Amino acid sequence: MPVTIARSDRRLLLSAAAICLAIIVALSVKSADQQESEIPSSYSPDSQGAKAAYLLLQEQGYNAERWEQSPNVLPEDVANTTLILVSPFNVPTKEERASLQLFLSRGGRILATGSTASLFLPRAAIERNVMPSPDWKEFKPGLLTPITRAGVIKMAPVAYWKDNSTSYLVHYADDDRPIVVSYHVGKGEVIWWASSTPLSNAGITAAGNLPLLLNSLSGSKRVLWDEYFHGYRQSLLSYMSGPPLLLGFIQCLLLLGAVLFTFSRRSLPIRQAAEQSRLSPLEFVHTLGGLYRQAGANRAALEVPYTRFRTIATRHLGLAPDINADELASALRRRVGYKDAAFNNLLRRIEAALTRDDIGADAALELSQELNRHMQNLKLA
Repeated sequence: MPVTIARSDRRLLLSAAAICLAIIVALSVKSADQQESEIPSSYSPDSQGAKAAYLLLQEQGYNAERWEQSPNVLPEDVANTTLILVSPFNVPTKEERASLQLFLSRGGRILATGSTASLFLPRAAIERNVMPSPDWKEFKPGLLTPITRAGVIKMAPVAYWKDNSTSYLVHYADDDRPIVVSYHVGKGEVIWWASSTPLSNAGITAAGNLPLLLNSLSGSKRVLWDEYFHGYRQSLLSYMSGPPLLLGFIQCLLLLGAVLFTFSRRSLPIRQAAEQSRLSPLEFVHTLGGLYRQAGANRAALEVPYTRFRTIATRHLGLAPDINADELASALRRRVGYKDAAFNNLLRRIEAALTRDDIGADAALELSQELNRHMQNLKLA
């Protein structure tokens, strides 16, 4: 039979859902306002964002645009074109890595930063800094190159280039660990920074950092600032699985479960609780035992089970009720095959005990237990 939800219950469910949705939206907006984004995106005005650098490139006359598509659709004419990959956090596919290498072989340039750049760049030899310092340090040029015309720069390296071969040109280094490296791939060039600090909103104002960016883009007419690997490749499902929406969805499920549980508890048929009888078999045994003990009727306590045994056995064998103990034991031995030697002796002891009035409680208990054991063996109990 289908369950019909009352109008008042429907209003309660809709009201609870509306309140829960409002709470989720409020918490999402509040958390977005309170937490500063650590993604160096060209959309972000936070201190670690890169919106200032992007707008500055446009003011400097560069044809700068945000690239929100897959590398698989990069233009074929890549002369004087630079693709900026600022600490990308989404892993590229095999096809996307091949497209980036094709972009370089055709003469394009890639400016990449951070430890994750090793997933995108061919021949990359990047070692992550396990315990990076948040403090900026000054680094002097290691060589006199077009990139090092910026002079001293400030950076907080999160990785190092671990290959010092002549195939790579080291422009800046932290002691003997390269932090700004360039090398050629086909007709193109790769420039790698150990951190995105120099082009961040907070770091681009430091002396030498803006010239480092402009020198790294020297000769470029078109600049493609990648945002595809900052989240634009994500599907709706991946956004829905983010912490705010995921936690809100879990809270909605818990609230719905609580409402359904309380509704079902209130809507089930009402049944009277079953009452346990106080006259349980064990209570009857204790009561009867107490009466025997108080009256000192040890003989009666033995006579009752013995009489029950004789009644069941004679009825089972079709014998007279007043048959003596020896004949009863013999009949059980012949017809049932019960050959326990102690059984015949037990019956004699019981009948002898029933002729006395001074039988003790321990003796009556022992004989009753022995008789019960034989009844179990005979399957008469």
